[in-house]
Amino acid sequence: MDDVTAALAATGLDPGRIHTERFGSRPAVNPGVVRADAPRPHPPPGAAGTGPGVTFARSGLTTSWSDAYASVLELAEACDVPTQWSCRSGVCHTCATEVLAGEASYTTPPLETPGPDELLICSARPTTDLVIDL
Repeated sequence: MDDVTAALAATGLDPGRIHTERFGSRPAVNPGVVRADAPRPHPPPGAAGTGPGVTFARSGLTTSWSDAYASVLELAEACDVPTQWSCRSGVCHTCATEVLAGEASYTTPPLETPGPDELLICSARPTTDLVIDL
């Protein structure tokens, strides 16, 4: 982009009117596809929660919900469960995850309801024992 800017300026264009935008690659967002050195999923640190059980089916981990976490996504991160997310507010649907069993509620209702049997884990909390496809 520096070369493009220089070439445009060399044609006599006012450099103050030349605008560029740089784009870069982002890391892959693939649940279940993780670095070889990623820690294995584990119970979250600290005292065990007293809420409904949350099972991350692909990871083979079940732990009790704790109100110390704002969302299922935060619990997954505390457990080193591979997830995908972007906005953390229920807007982008990057975190949409299949619900295999159980129910959850949203701390902030999503702008668009996810598909049937899906949950936006970034803004959801379990209301019953929950099994999700992570």
